[in-house]
Amino acid sequence: MSPACIPEYKDMTVSQQHIVHFHCQIDQSTHERLRDRCLEAVKAGAESLWLNMSSSGGSTNFGFTIYTFIKSLGIPVRTINSGNIESMGIIVYLAGTERIAAPQSRFLIHPMNWYFSQNSVDHSRLREYLSSLNNDLERYVTIFKNETADAEQKLDIFKCLSAEER
Repeated sequence: MSPACIPEYKDMTVSQQHIVHFHCQIDQSTHERLRDRCLEAVKAGAESLWLNMSSSGGSTNFGFTIYTFIKSLGIPVRTINSGNIESMGIIVYLAGTERIAAPQSRFLIHPMNWYFSQNSVDHSRLREYLSSLNNDLERYVTIFKNETADAEQKLDIFKCLSAEER
């Protein structure tokens, strides 16, 4: 048998680490691209991921979806703030099993808001929007508190999300 026909040995004790870059706002398109890149890495044998990110935030729906997706990958994900992480980007950042903030990076937490796409809203629809906004606030607070439970300094995240920018 010629040497070209012998399968190459790979040392499987070396960790397969992949890096995914996410430098954008959170919306349906960027969520899908992030999901696809992560799944490609896992399919290629990634045993851990580094998620290098900078995000101005965006959709609460897709932010919570990305958080849950990252948590479900089944491999460690290290999230790195390589610039600015704002708003819903913080929830994505908190999905990491290990979190790193580069020197001179920053975080921005601000009150939750809602954009209306309609010109006219009746009482029922307005109550639905308020209920959704309150639910998003509760989910954000719960995730933030759970993921920062061991932090030396505690932040009143509810106050930051409902009244004062920080």
